[in-house]
Amino acid sequence: MAGLAQEELNYPVVRYGPETFTASWVSHPDIAGGEDRAVMFRNTFIVKDSTQDLIINISADNHYFLYVNGRFITHGPQLSDIQHYKYETLNLKDFIRNGSNVLALKVVNFGKRRFLGMQSIFTSVMVNGVTENAKSLNTTGAGDSWRCLLDNSYTANEVVWRGTGEKAIVGGFYANNPTDIVDFNAYPTGWEMPGYDDAEWQRTEFFENASSMGGSIAYLLEPRNLPLLSWDTEAMGSIVRSTEIGTTNFPVSGTLTIEPHSTSTLLIDQKYVTNGFPELVFSKGRRASIRINYAENLFGPNQEKGDRNDIEGKTLLGYYDLITSNGKEQQKFIPNWMRTYRFIELEITTKEEALTLNSFINHRSRTTLPSYAQFISDNELYNEIFEICKRTVDICTQDYFLSDAYYETMQYVGDTKIHALIWEAMSGNADHTRNAIRQFHHSRDADGNILGAYPLRSTFIYPTYSLVWISMIADHYKTTGDKNFIHTYKDGIVHTLAGFERNMNPKHLVKKTPYRYFIDWYTGPNNGSGTATNNDGENSAVVSLHYVHALQLAAQLFSKIGDTQTATTYTQRATTIKKAVYDLCYDTERKLFAERPDKTVYDQHTNIMAILTDAIAPDKQQALLVRILNDKDLLQATYYYRFYLFKAIEKINAPELFHLAQRPWEQMVYDHMTTTLERFESAEKPTRSEVHPWSASPAYFYFNYLAGIKSVKNNFEEVRIAPVFGILNTIDGLLPTPKGAIAFSLSKKDSQLTAQITLPKNITGNLIWQGTVIDLKHGAHTYTLKPKNQ
Repeated sequence: MAGLAQEELNYPVVRYGPETFTASWVSHPDIAGGEDRAVMFRNTFIVKDSTQDLIINISADNHYFLYVNGRFITHGPQLSDIQHYKYETLNLKDFIRNGSNVLALKVVNFGKRRFLGMQSIFTSVMVNGVTENAKSLNTTGAGDSWRCLLDNSYTANEVVWRGTGEKAIVGGFYANNPTDIVDFNAYPTGWEMPGYDDAEWQRTEFFENASSMGGSIAYLLEPRNLPLLSWDTEAMGSIVRSTEIGTTNFPVSGTLTIEPHSTSTLLIDQKYVTNGFPELVFSKGRRASIRINYAENLFGPNQEKGDRNDIEGKTLLGYYDLITSNGKEQQKFIPNWMRTYRFIELEITTKEEALTLNSFINHRSRTTLPSYAQFISDNELYNEIFEICKRTVDICTQDYFLSDAYYETMQYVGDTKIHALIWEAMSGNADHTRNAIRQFHHSRDADGNILGAYPLRSTFIYPTYSLVWISMIADHYKTTGDKNFIHTYKDGIVHTLAGFERNMNPKHLVKKTPYRYFIDWYTGPNNGSGTATNNDGENSAVVSLHYVHALQLAAQLFSKIGDTQTATTYTQRATTIKKAVYDLCYDTERKLFAERPDKTVYDQHTNIMAILTDAIAPDKQQALLVRILNDKDLLQATYYYRFYLFKAIEKINAPELFHLAQRPWEQMVYDHMTTTLERFESAEKPTRSEVHPWSASPAYFYFNYLAGIKSVKNNFEEVRIAPVFGILNTIDGLLPTPKGAIAFSLSKKDSQLTAQITLPKNITGNLIWQGTVIDLKHGAHTYTLKPKNQ
């Protein structure tokens, strides 16, 4: 199956809202509730004129796969919550023919261990015909033309990560979906194809009405607001280790036959981390079992990782699908949810009949918004860091922002703030950012807390992440200048800050809360699982300064919309807290901020935030930054929090420090990683996720700081290009923007800047070099600048 040509008709402008829905939610009559189940639905219908549009709305709980005349179309719905449940709108004209046609759906409920981001009521589906010729496709559960069948071949395979038994993964917390156990002896082969006999299938049963007007007993429906996901064919890597005798090119080309009464293990190395829906086609081999294991990396004897290219003596530990063959030709397995991997291991046990592996490919899943930023410098290390950062955010930008692609796949606020900025640099598109900000706003509780991750079917609250949500709004305004966006969320900002104010004690520092402040993954004896000290964050200077930062940003936003009274209130409160942090936590002998007033713990984080909030005088900030970068006794900012470290370097304009701050990424390159790690390795807390966008921030700063390209008006209507280079001498690249891509080639020699810049016609701006400022011209031009005083 090649990449899909299908498009979401309600993106970017809504054309088919839910007001006119006449369909209902339906299910199989034997579904009991939220059990793990796959249900097949079929509708055979007649088309008289296949040149006419045939438009439907479609949604399902938990997840659906749509086929027309046996051809896969798309899967969904877009992830959201029950009060904003998404539906897709599709034109199926290009997939139908005159005469008899078949619309087929598989709806999967992943059961009690479904993905924590997936809200659910009942296993059900809704198809609504928009055009007149699609009305016969309406699901009603009362005399409609749909038939349904329980797929008894499928069982959800829980990924075990806790308890006393053997674990399926390494590293703890798993919040992704179960994997699949499929027995093809019970699979209704050809169910999605025309000509399949569904006479014995049952009629659908009504569950609830689909109308969202004035509320709903079930789901409040909203149109999808992001593009459909890709379904691009991606070749598998080569077999790098095998128990089979002889040579084979499978899965790159050809087939592979496994003899009867044998056990075989095949390790495939993709050479880079990817994700999607792998498709295995196999024949014969009745009663043979095929276990497909997926992992981002291999592990040594003591669960160490090391060089990812070194497979000697290492094993694959990870989640898996388990398949039983029915002995027929051309059986096809595609998992019911996305898989992430660099390595795949096939464990095959045959019975009385040989098994032939016909083909093995991947259907790569990404947003279909193009990610086409380019960066090349004279330092190969930086180039490689850029590539692994870009691949990470590309993989994790689906129909929402994934925190990681393997273990959790949730949209966390702290992660998303960073991910969103990088993605906008890679694509020039902020639609995912706006979607995330809106979804986080939907998650707030009565006290103003934003849930730490959303959409979510549980309750994670990190009060610091509520503050980060405010900073996301500030980021968006800084780029776009959109005051209406501030107005949309101003009441939410007030609510969130008022809620956080209740966390403050009489010292003007934070007190304990029922929840967990999260700053970073600290290590050491005082580790508080997100805070530097194991005291629930009481009197934490860095948490208090995060509140200051949010107050300062909110003051700037309210000032922009003319609410000077609220802006002044927030500024004054920020000043009071800053003074308290300085008076209680600044160590005049060490010339550092301690993490709390008893001055027993010192970390980089508090000092970084002191710089960003001006809790220390501007003329002392550079010395403080140099001090914390060279003091190895401080608790270190890990990959996530180094975004804020880079921001501090940018704030004081010390590009000579950038390379030092970026050092931890060097080890990723040396270890031949192709995506970015979640956190630093430590004996007490080994890292797990290897596809973590919160660790991809260098790629953002390569454009925003080292190349110095920033929007200064109306979403890149006007730009400023003020390169600083750091240790680099040349920077070439392509930066996508909403107004078109900016191509640039920057080089410095001695004190002179040479810049070749191609500026789209609807962008104006300035080029700045050490005090010299010149206007940029439209089109491709070369500029030579010297410092202002030369």
